[in-house]
Amino acid sequence: MSEQKRVYERIPVEIPCRLFIPEEGKKQGLRFEAFCHTQNLGLGGVFLVSTFLLKPRVELRIELSLPSGPLEIQARIAHVIGLENSEYPSGMGVEFLSVDSRAREVLLRYFTPERYQSFYVSMTKEFPHLRNELEQTDVSLLLNLWEEWKIRQAGGPSSLEDGAPGPLTRRRR
Repeated sequence: MSEQKRVYERIPVEIPCRLFIPEEGKKQGLRFEAFCHTQNLGLGGVFLVSTFLLKPRVELRIELSLPSGPLEIQARIAHVIGLENSEYPSGMGVEFLSVDSRAREVLLRYFTPERYQSFYVSMTKEFPHLRNELEQTDVSLLLNLWEEWKIRQAGGPSSLEDGAPGPLTRRRR
């Protein structure tokens, strides 16, 4: 996806992940399973570095191996970059389709751009006692929610509360 179309920024981060498509109509069994890693992460999706490519619009599950534990998200392949493109690594842009509230909180806490880290360091230098009361992940959660609130105020995607698609939920096309 081009940078102009993105509402939410991406941060460079390598996260191991598992992609899979469950067997339809069965509680167990897989039609597809593969492993790769992310090149970057945004609140609306990831770019996966991979030598295998799935077709755009294929829906699948992605399981991100985060430090707090695996995080499973319903997703869709948004675009692919083939091996023949020497300017970018081969892989797939993946759009998150829906994220439950627990997974949403995990992503909002994990998504920490460098400026959030700098803010946390500055804040805890000025108020050292806050290091014992607030973790970096707490600050990331609050700053991400603040950024989303500003986007909504400017007429951007709505939040989950009003039933409209937000940064971590998309309506199926």
